[in-house]
Amino acid sequence: VLDLDGNTWERRSTVSGVFDGSPDQLTRLVGEQEILYYTEEGGKDAGIHGRDAEGNFFSILESPVYSEETTGLAFSPDHKRMYVAYQANGIMLDVWRKDRLPFSSKSLNIKYHKKEEGGDEAKARSA
Repeated sequence: VLDLDGNTWERRSTVSGVFDGSPDQLTRLVGEQEILYYTEEGGKDAGIHGRDAEGNFFSILESPVYSEETTGLAFSPDHKRMYVAYQANGIMLDVWRKDRLPFSSKSLNIKYHKKEEGGDEAKARSA
């Protein structure tokens, strides 16, 4: 974490995080709800995940079939379409919300993952 105002920095690792791999490509959408979207390096959680301004993290999509690295994360100019590929499988996805709102919209219906205090399990709660 880089704090330019306080002239300090803090190093954090993704090696022992909740996800199987490491975050790869990062895309930040600014709108009603700022979300940092990222791809997963591979493993059982290969897909698209995100973090919001409150520090909650969540999954947008994961595949029970493909475990290869996700790559090529991009959004349409209006943020209503998300594009991502499963690299080794040669599959490209065009993703949109059922309500057709942009991915930067405040009413994103997602499941947040929360690490229990004193425990290692992830707990999901509805947004």
